[in-house]
Amino acid sequence: MNMSDIEWITENEWLQEVLKEARKQFDENRDFKENFKRDYIETQREMWQDVGSVSITNGLDQIVDFMQFINTMKMQKRSHEFTRKLEKKYERMLLSPYFGRIDFFENGEEKTEKCYIGVSNLINDNFDFLIYDWRAPISSMFYDYEIGEANYECPEGIINGKLTLKKQYKINNGKIEYMFDSNLRIDDEVLQDILSKSTDNKMKAIVTTIQREQNKVIRNEEYKNLIVQGPAGSGKTSVALHRIAYLLYKHRDKIRPQNIVIFSPNDIFNDYISNVLPQLGEDNMYQTTFKEYMHKALENEFIKEDYCQMMEYILASKKEGAYQKRIGNIKFKSSVEFIDILKRYVSYLEKKDRNFKDIIFKEMLIVSSRDIKELFFENYAQLPLKRRLQKIKDRILFLVEPYEKERIEEVASELNDSGYYIDKVEIMERSLAIVKNEIKDIYIEINRMTEFDLVDIYKKLFERLELFSASSDNKYDETKIDEIKSYTLENLKARILYYEDQSPLLYLKGALGDLPETSEIRYVIIDEAQDYTPLQYEVFYQLFESANMTILGDLHQSINPFMNVGDYGNISHIFPKDNTCMINLTKSYRSTMEITKFSRRLLNKEITDECVERSGDKPLLLSFSDEGSIKARLLEDIKIYKEKGYKSIGIITRTVKEAKEVYSFLKDKVHVKTTLKDDDEYVSDTLVIPAYLAKGLEFDVVLIYNAGDGNYGCEEERLLLYTACTRALHVLCIYYFGKITPLLKDAVY
Repeated sequence: MNMSDIEWITENEWLQEVLKEARKQFDENRDFKENFKRDYIETQREMWQDVGSVSITNGLDQIVDFMQFINTMKMQKRSHEFTRKLEKKYERMLLSPYFGRIDFFENGEEKTEKCYIGVSNLINDNFDFLIYDWRAPISSMFYDYEIGEANYECPEGIINGKLTLKKQYKINNGKIEYMFDSNLRIDDEVLQDILSKSTDNKMKAIVTTIQREQNKVIRNEEYKNLIVQGPAGSGKTSVALHRIAYLLYKHRDKIRPQNIVIFSPNDIFNDYISNVLPQLGEDNMYQTTFKEYMHKALENEFIKEDYCQMMEYILASKKEGAYQKRIGNIKFKSSVEFIDILKRYVSYLEKKDRNFKDIIFKEMLIVSSRDIKELFFENYAQLPLKRRLQKIKDRILFLVEPYEKERIEEVASELNDSGYYIDKVEIMERSLAIVKNEIKDIYIEINRMTEFDLVDIYKKLFERLELFSASSDNKYDETKIDEIKSYTLENLKARILYYEDQSPLLYLKGALGDLPETSEIRYVIIDEAQDYTPLQYEVFYQLFESANMTILGDLHQSINPFMNVGDYGNISHIFPKDNTCMINLTKSYRSTMEITKFSRRLLNKEITDECVERSGDKPLLLSFSDEGSIKARLLEDIKIYKEKGYKSIGIITRTVKEAKEVYSFLKDKVHVKTTLKDDDEYVSDTLVIPAYLAKGLEFDVVLIYNAGDGNYGCEEERLLLYTACTRALHVLCIYYFGKITPLLKDAVY
């Protein structure tokens, strides 16, 4: 970091020039904002003076004038919103306008271009770039190259040349804290400085420390679909959010935040990541979870189990008599083979004769069963089942309508001639009632022929499950099929939809044409990709076939042993091979070397991924005689780590039941919070949380509650325990009583 006095003076002079320009533009923008505010108020005043209270009785001209004022106010509001965003941009810039610099000598040019890189562009009145946005084409070289030959791609093509200088800065409150020439890697000093700090309530932008492999994902537009596999702490979620910011910057004229959706594991995580895009000067995209989308789409009166309830059952109900039956049900409905069964069933439904009948009214044939069949199997054959049936229903009702009208007129005439009625309104009401009664059987028949009851359709699959499973390449045991069949039908009869039944229902709903259009969605981000089943990916493809997808996950962090992707090969058939790219992130940046190496030994396999060279204390494994002793030590350690200045402490339990017990013990003795549901708000504090809700989060200190063999005792929970351990940045302590879990046998030093 040794810099000559001349360099410091030169750099500080440049910083002052940048800050002066940023302050000038900030003041100009503030004046614009005040003018817009005054204009808005004046427009409102003029509207009430010139138009007054709007009423239809005042004539069309008044309404036209009113709408003109409203349109003017809408434009003023948009202008005000734009200036508000600019104000935020300049406020950030005045604190820290840039973080990097590259000097680039382009082939064929006479002089080197100095490029300072920050979160946003800063251009002066002469159209000189004082700062380049990190997403600008030329800025990519800051992340991709060291001193020497370099190039970048822009609309004009590939620009070749040489980097003659690469420098990094830390600027706070408009002052340079440090700067140095970066001839090796960005993580040498800046990254170490950032990683050594404590975590906060929200995930932060990583724009100053994006690595080459991460930048490759962020800017990749060669492929429509990206599958990104990376170890815990490799920055997958951050990369996804910076990719969104990049796309919004590059395609600003075509893409808005509402054209992008991110599927997160839960609402806790959605809350945790909600600040990243605003830090980068962009509005948040639409954030949701698969559970939220699914529960909205499956509107029915059934009791719907959510993902957390299923996880709690898997972890806490092993001694129940029906446990193995339920696990078998989950495995079957999460399998690739079950997808084939569903597809065969959809094909069967589309070809099945629906017992169409002639529609006859008063001995007059309105439409024949043969004509209805022709509509179903020929005219509308290209439509999915639900839309096909709706089209047929609409067509039959259209043909029935003139007969019904004619009959109403006929009855009205008869009633009028009878002399019993004088009031024409009464005659018409009576005529409608008579004809409605006469024709009701026709409407019942039309509804029967075109009925679409999703749950009933699903139920009928399991009533004949042996038929559709028998034609599978994978021959199922007859007893197993009978067990799954009866188990599912019993639950449906009790109006219970277990979580593993909801994805198949959603798939059928989509395959049969009963899901709304999603054409406005252009980009889909799927985070924690390992925890979705192949069937859920079929649903994603149904919903967003035309959208670009970025899928990010780590197969080693599959928290549900029975419902997961298994391997990316299980979904390779869904996405076109020539338009899909698999990218591996190979380095972890979250934990210290000691925690990373310890956690990886938990996987019981050779892991070649790198980790950042940041040292810390070795993870502690502490044995106790009972759970009460663990809780007492927990309380003691929480106080110690708080005194040491750690801001976030995660006490990670295996289940909600354990989390409640631990929280109940701690709450009156130390400041502590708890998260027990997937829609709770995330807080960076001393937090008690079950392991399956902690995925994606990180804490300065992680305290694993009771990793004894009575708790984490089976192979299926290896990845859950691994995921819990990898939440730790600086400190990892594992408490247990009795014997330690055999899963940690190979991890112990």
